[in-house]
Amino acid sequence: MSEAKPDRTEMWKALKWTIILLVGLLVAIGIFKAWQIATAPARAVGNAADSVKSSASAVLNRLDVPIAKQRSFDKASTAAFLHLNGMPQTGPDGVKDRGFRLTNLRGAQNRVCEMSHDFGIGDIPVFIAADNAAHEAAKTVGSNADRLIRLVIVSPEETLGLNVEYDEDAGHWALGWRSSSINKPHPDDWAEKPITAILKRVPKACATPKLKAMSEPN
Repeated sequence: MSEAKPDRTEMWKALKWTIILLVGLLVAIGIFKAWQIATAPARAVGNAADSVKSSASAVLNRLDVPIAKQRSFDKASTAAFLHLNGMPQTGPDGVKDRGFRLTNLRGAQNRVCEMSHDFGIGDIPVFIAADNAAHEAAKTVGSNADRLIRLVIVSPEETLGLNVEYDEDAGHWALGWRSSSINKPHPDDWAEKPITAILKRVPKACATPKLKAMSEPN
């Protein structure tokens, strides 16, 4: 009795589907590779953007100064801003002073206070002013926002800048290094105590000569 011959039709069907699957797989791989090539620039830009955001966050974290005694800092900052905002205008003392104000104390409207503070190594000049221009613009639309105080500490070795700004969302004042002082030689927790002390001194140290004379005992 002879053996049954294999069904060639079924064999061709199986081979056909195998070829179709292989071709489909190759096509899918080709499409994926093409997508990788086409989207590589966009993905590179996205990665770069993420990297920039991460770097920016790191910079902001380095600039922020943590405040341990928030209530005391808020009280001193509020009083200092009100006083600086209401000071009479005093013009710059020459071209050099004008340039210093334009660079470090923008928006002060010539309401600049100069005092000295002992940071542990003797008295060092400190310039302090509110950004009166920005606050004035906010008041025209009925807002009490844009409250910012700029401080510049000038020593023979270095010039350090800090900002004291009211955070509307958080509802309190914040302290931060200016970007020009990101490589400061001091730890963040160094700043809170002396800056709070400076802010507390503003109403008396930044009084006009007439007010000083009235406040001094006879």
